[in-house]
Amino acid sequence: MVAVLNLHKKIETYQSSFTPRDSSGKEPPLSTLSADLDIGWMKLGVAYQQFVKDQQTDIPLSIWLIENPNSPIALPGSVDLKGHDYIHLLLNRGMSLFDEAFVIGYTMGNCANTGSHHISFYKLFSKICFPRPYKFNSFHLRAFDFGFMYGKKVKIKNIHKTNFEHYYDQLIGDIRTRFGINLMEVHSLWNAERILLEPILDDASS
Repeated sequence: MVAVLNLHKKIETYQSSFTPRDSSGKEPPLSTLSADLDIGWMKLGVAYQQFVKDQQTDIPLSIWLIENPNSPIALPGSVDLKGHDYIHLLLNRGMSLFDEAFVIGYTMGNCANTGSHHISFYKLFSKICFPRPYKFNSFHLRAFDFGFMYGKKVKIKNIHKTNFEHYYDQLIGDIRTRFGINLMEVHSLWNAERILLEPILDDASS
């Protein structure tokens, strides 16, 4: 983990699903957040409104059952959709499946009650029971592992219990500091994902 967090080499993105800029060069929507688009200068509420405006809000039952705190079988670290989106913004991650896996991994790793059996169950359930286009594969779960490790590393725990409405008018950069999130470390993990996926993406593009 230490070696990964010390990795500051920035690599190129290999597929459009990882690219935060459109063909016209315009500033991308926040749903495609990536390592090279820091939104720390934005207020959380403003960023949230931009982040969710194009999202589909209908969550499949299989996902709701284990990720929503109102579910009777929710896993540790479960958070409602709005809280989940706020955590996306604090981690500077968009809405690709790799981003989703990283954010969920972070939230579960940051929860003091998460055990190894919870992780094993989540990985199996997300690969088998999630419908497309939400289903994770083994490559997405690599991003999950990075997020989980970082969530455990951060000293401020149980971010899923936060009432983010209290931070609505605060700058995202200041909120990150409050929760011990270091954007350079998040960027290093994002780049490490790209390095691990380089051979896979090269094969897909050939």
